[in-house]
Amino acid sequence: MPEKGKRLYDSARWRKASRMFLAHNPLCESCLKSGRDTMATVVHHKQPHKGDYDLFWDEDNWESVCKACHDGIKQMQELHGYSQACGVDGMPIDEGHPWGKK
Repeated sequence: MPEKGKRLYDSARWRKASRMFLAHNPLCESCLKSGRDTMATVVHHKQPHKGDYDLFWDEDNWESVCKACHDGIKQMQELHGYSQACGVDGMPIDEGHPWGKK
């Protein structure tokens, strides 16, 4: 991550904003899509900001996730371009998953 992006995460402004966001969005959005209720602990940037100040602070680009989803599912999604997460029925929840393509 560029040094500029790292400084954004270390700021008092980010710590306060992320705490407020999690207080208003307490459940992991990835787990909810899979039919589970899990407390969120991380504010994830849906589109990687790569140090872009405006994208970093765009709350429409934020989502609440648990650490397990952030460190697993979300990282794999960024790497592959789609989520590999499945719902309780075992089917992929991401419409972009190759299994769902015709």
